[in-house]
Amino acid sequence: MSNQKKRPEVVAIYTEVAEFLAGKEFSFLLNFGGLTVAQISDLRRQLAGKGAKMMVIKNSFIAKALGERGITFPEGVLSGPTAVIAGQGDIADAAKTVVDFVKKNEKASIKGGLMADTVITEAQVGTLSELISLAAQQARLLGTLQAPASKMARVLQAKVDKEGEGAAPASAEGNADGTPAA
Repeated sequence: MSNQKKRPEVVAIYTEVAEFLAGKEFSFLLNFGGLTVAQISDLRRQLAGKGAKMMVIKNSFIAKALGERGITFPEGVLSGPTAVIAGQGDIADAAKTVVDFVKKNEKASIKGGLMADTVITEAQVGTLSELISLAAQQARLLGTLQAPASKMARVLQAKVDKEGEGAAPASAEGNADGTPAA
């Protein structure tokens, strides 16, 4: 954005927008027209737990800030009221939160988004929301890695238990091997 003849407050807002959009792993564009302040606050609260923040941004600022990075959205995406949800971390979890919110609040709609610097469509955001979360993926992987060790431990314990069954029981006077009882 050229700083020539721009009011300082506009430059400051643009700088804040550019910084908000920079370096995020994901961003979703949301049409929030018709939502109440309470509904928007609820979404912000839900997103805070997912490593994401929401900011209402003027479409021309979004286009300019992303255009400087070589990113452009298809015609019509940057029209109407737009909120940008951006963050770091588990994109699937954040996408699920946004998609669930839109399902409950029919006045909102997803316009599209970004994965790093790649433009994604509304449908792709929906697909991301159907993926299992990073925490669930990690738990599944850990279970897979631990399964062989657990199986081996059960086999070894069964062998110990079986060998223990064949040993003579300890008598009142001493153990089966002849040593005195403790």
